[in-house]
Amino acid sequence: MRTLFTIGVLVVVAAVAAGFWWRSQRKSAASREAHWFKAFAAERGGTFGSGDGGPSPSFGVFHPTGRPLADAPVDPWVEFRLGDRAVLGIDTQESYRHFDDHTYFRDLHVTQVRVPPGPELRIVPGRPVSMPTLPPDSALDAELARWLAANPRFAHREVVVENGAARTWGPGCATRQNLTADARYLADLADHLPAALWNFSGGAS
Repeated sequence: MRTLFTIGVLVVVAAVAAGFWWRSQRKSAASREAHWFKAFAAERGGTFGSGDGGPSPSFGVFHPTGRPLADAPVDPWVEFRLGDRAVLGIDTQESYRHFDDHTYFRDLHVTQVRVPPGPELRIVPGRPVSMPTLPPDSALDAELARWLAANPRFAHREVVVENGAARTWGPGCATRQNLTADARYLADLADHLPAALWNFSGGAS
């Protein structure tokens, strides 16, 4: 009898847990469908994705790996145009380890603008410009270092340029303000990068 009682309790607990999970999934899906990106895309004549399938962006990469987006992101995203550049905004999360050795998640927004193909370029505040796919003594590496020294306003944000996208990111969810501000920053950076970066044919990522 005790065994049957225990089994019954476990079944009830499992059913309750499944119910909570199902409701949380429904709530999460509804929240993604109601994301402000949807209205923003309509205003800008852009495209909205809830992260539950549907259309895919016309460009972009996964963050932080930098792999090209072969399928639609699993997070809410919006693609629109800023001037003559395509912009992609994604609301996502990143995992981190807490002092109690548990894994937690925090909100992160990623903004990308379309750029021509070229070698991977990384700008990290307080560090020399990095081009991981090129030899450290390459002429292009040196030219980009001189460019950044001459344009210090682009040295204060972490930016990665690879696989046809320039991206930056920050903590918290995307807002109209940070999405458009980040997009303008990236478009300005892309407009001022040396032409040699886009004309480089060997060793591109």
